[in-house]
Amino acid sequence: MDELKSLRGLMKEETFKGRGFTEKMRENILNEVHSKPSKSFSIWKKPIFAPVLSFLFFAACLSIFIYFSGTQLGIIGNNASAPLYEASDRPEFLGKEFKYITKVPFKVTNVSSEAKEGPYGNAQIVTLMGPEKQTITMSFQLLEPGLDLTLTEEPVKVGTSKGSYSETEGPLKSNRLTWIEGEAIYELKYMPARSDITLTKDDMIKMAESFR
Repeated sequence: MDELKSLRGLMKEETFKGRGFTEKMRENILNEVHSKPSKSFSIWKKPIFAPVLSFLFFAACLSIFIYFSGTQLGIIGNNASAPLYEASDRPEFLGKEFKYITKVPFKVTNVSSEAKEGPYGNAQIVTLMGPEKQTITMSFQLLEPGLDLTLTEEPVKVGTSKGSYSETEGPLKSNRLTWIEGEAIYELKYMPARSDITLTKDDMIKMAESFR
């Protein structure tokens, strides 16, 4: 900047005499030398990049903090839409007329079964439990030929079969899915117990569609 100041002092009209400069050339040179610095140069005097980079770094750190905090608190990522695990072998007492679940959202640690009277006759009940007391209860019943059964909960489709879905909240939160396939009626109930693994309607339908 000192050199530019000195140059401005030297650039008088007399400087151009006898030098072969035209009037237009003299005007252009004087205008350039004596003009104020343009705004395009002044922007570099201000450290604008440091605040911008600092803001971006802060935003990135905040996002990471929120994600990991949410994961630890069970706010993010505790839905069971993750891949389903292979279920236990099919119980021997189930006849060929029934299909059986092949995918569940936890590792099965215990299997129990019982037979009891259901709303449409004798029912076979199979219960699967996980390491955190997650529980899946399945009911298998055969329907009498020609029985016109009406499902009263929210209508859903399990593959091409008609079904109904419901869920409850609170300490005894549960999801329940009922569907009819062929001459059989199935009921699938899930209770998360102490687990953070919760299920959605779509998760329940995926489990039902894994019956083979």
